[in-house]
Amino acid sequence: MNTRKMLPLALLYADEEHQIDGRTRFQKLIFLMQMEGNLNDLAPTDTYRFEPYDYGPFSSTLYDDLDIHIERGLIDDSKEELDEEDDIVKYEYQLEPEGQEFIEEELSEGELERIVNEAKRIVREYGDMPLPELIDLVYSKYPDYAENSVLR
Repeated sequence: MNTRKMLPLALLYADEEHQIDGRTRFQKLIFLMQMEGNLNDLAPTDTYRFEPYDYGPFSSTLYDDLDIHIERGLIDDSKEELDEEDDIVKYEYQLEPEGQEFIEEELSEGELERIVNEAKRIVREYGDMPLPELIDLVYSKYPDYAENSVLR
């Protein structure tokens, strides 16, 4: 599996409950992992390409990879309808036991250690931050990614 596809698994693995609440939060944490993690030596094909979007940096490829992991049974996603009228849904991503075993197997081969360590650092630093604060932080640190924001 290429390194890029491992990033969401590593992020979920790094969280104590192996869970990330919300698509926007997932996008921002992966973005911060790439921008602030010690991952500069990864090839462009091993990272996500983010573009300025409604809530800052966004990568459609991240959703594609999450869908692949869900199909393979490595990640579970659940949806909670927050507002039926406006069709607002909150996604919750949970690392499945198979996903945890997969990551631990890769870790034992020494391939993922640095990525998982960076994911743990990002989760420690930003994981519990309320979403509006996380978005504000990303906007202030990376203003180029806020140019298309609906929150400005």
